[in-house]
Amino acid sequence: MKKIFASFIILFVLCGVALLFFNQNRYDFEIISQNGEGKISDFSGEYKILYFGYLFCPDVCPTTLFTLSNVLNKLKNESIKVVFVTLDPERDDVREMSEFAKNFYHNSIGVKAKNLDDTAKIYGVKFKKIDMPNSAMKYSVAHSSALYLLDKNGKYFSEVTNLTEDDINEEMQKLLTQRP
Repeated sequence: MKKIFASFIILFVLCGVALLFFNQNRYDFEIISQNGEGKISDFSGEYKILYFGYLFCPDVCPTTLFTLSNVLNKLKNESIKVVFVTLDPERDDVREMSEFAKNFYHNSIGVKAKNLDDTAKIYGVKFKKIDMPNSAMKYSVAHSSALYLLDKNGKYFSEVTNLTEDDINEEMQKLLTQRP
């Protein structure tokens, strides 16, 4: 009986270790940027703030990026990178997205996820293309709005859904003061 119990404990521990190992890079994904192809983990050594939106977003994306930039400019920490991930890969150009994001915060980059559906699922991002046949844009993209914070090693830290300056600042302070 003791051998069975010990075997069960060992198996349980090994499964836990394996689960931690395989989930370690769960939030990493392949991207296309103006610098070519890569992964989010390529930005190692920098804190990363991921925001999923699109270039032609009329209000939510610019407002969120403006609010975020106010917080980041007060923090004055050069090791923070904003990664603007498009939810409209058909229309958005990564160079234009990077320029757009840099209008809000200097250390920003626009990227396309190589597999947007899988990436959105991992982060819990909801989005849907909405046809607008009578509009010059032809369609819009309805989407959830949250910031996803990753530490310098690319490890997921937290999600900020209440996008006020106070809440973003509070989560950023926690991220920046965490123990490695």
